[in-house]
Amino acid sequence: MTIEEIETLFTRVESAEEFAFIEQTIESYQRSYCEVYRRFRQKYLPVSAFKHAEITTFPVSEAERIFLSSSTGSDLQSRHFVRQVSVYEASVCGAFEAVFGNGSFTIWAHLPGYASESSLVCMMEILMRKYGDEGSRFFLKNELPEISRLSSPLLLFGAAFGLLNLSEAGPWKLPERARIVETGGMKTYRREVTRSELHTRLAKGFGITNDRVWSEYGMCELLSQAYAQGGMVYVPPPWMRVRVVNPNDPGQIMQEGEPGLLAITDLANMYTVSSILTEDLGVRRGKGFEVLGRFPGSALRGCNFLIEDL
Repeated sequence: MTIEEIETLFTRVESAEEFAFIEQTIESYQRSYCEVYRRFRQKYLPVSAFKHAEITTFPVSEAERIFLSSSTGSDLQSRHFVRQVSVYEASVCGAFEAVFGNGSFTIWAHLPGYASESSLVCMMEILMRKYGDEGSRFFLKNELPEISRLSSPLLLFGAAFGLLNLSEAGPWKLPERARIVETGGMKTYRREVTRSELHTRLAKGFGITNDRVWSEYGMCELLSQAYAQGGMVYVPPPWMRVRVVNPNDPGQIMQEGEPGLLAITDLANMYTVSSILTEDLGVRRGKGFEVLGRFPGSALRGCNFLIEDL
C-alpha cells in the first residue's frame, strides 16, 4: 500500500488488524523520509519536537498550510506543516459526523485570541462550510449572537477559558437542543479549574443541563480529534489510537484506571509523524480516555537529548 492510497483509506479503518497494517506502513514511510524521526529511535516522538524542528516527510515549501500552536509569553510555538489540507478535512469531517451527524447546524465559534494560523480556526471554517447554516459565524465579544433567530440546532464551540468568561457575562438561556463544545484550555488568568467544575459552571451560565456540555480533544500537532459526549471520557475515531504509558518508560502501557502520559497514534498525520507522546496526563476508560491535566513540568525524561541535538 502506498502513502497516496492511505490518503483515501485511513478514515475507513474498521478493525485492529487494518489499523496495525496502516500504522506500520506509515511508520516505515516516516522513518525513511523524516530525518528527526529516523534519528529518534523510540516509537513516540515527544510533542515538544514540533517546537524545535521541522517535522515533515516532505520539503516545507510544499505545505498547503502551516498550523501554529497558541503561545504564552516567550514560549516557542509548535509548527505543523500540512501537506494536504484535504487530509485534515477528511479527518475533521469523519470525526464530526460520527458524533453529531451531518447537519445542518447553527455553528458558533467563540475564539478570541486565536490567530488564523490556528488548527482550531481551520477546523471551525471547515465545519461551518460543510455543516453550518447561514447563521453560523465566528464571534469575539462576550455577547452571544441573536438567539431568537436560530433555525437549526445550535453548536457553540469555544476554548474553556473563553466560554467561562462568556457564560459569566450572562446569564444566558440557550435552546434545549443546544450543545456547548469546549475545546480545552483549562487554565484561566484567575486560576485552574477542573473539567467537571467547568462543565457545571458552563451549564448554569448558559441555562442548559450538564449533559449538553461536550468536549473536543485536539492539538496543533495532530490532525484528528476525539470527542466527549457529555461527561469526562473522550472517544477517539477509528483511525486514532490513544494509549496511556509510563512517563519514565513510554514503552510500558499502563493498565485501565492507572494514570500515565497519553501516547497517540494518528493515521491522519501521515506526512509528519503519526505517533506522538503528549504532555497530557490521563487514564484509559474502556474504549476512551480521560484527561487529568498537564504532566508536571511538561519536561519528559529521555527527550532532552533529542531537543539538544536538534
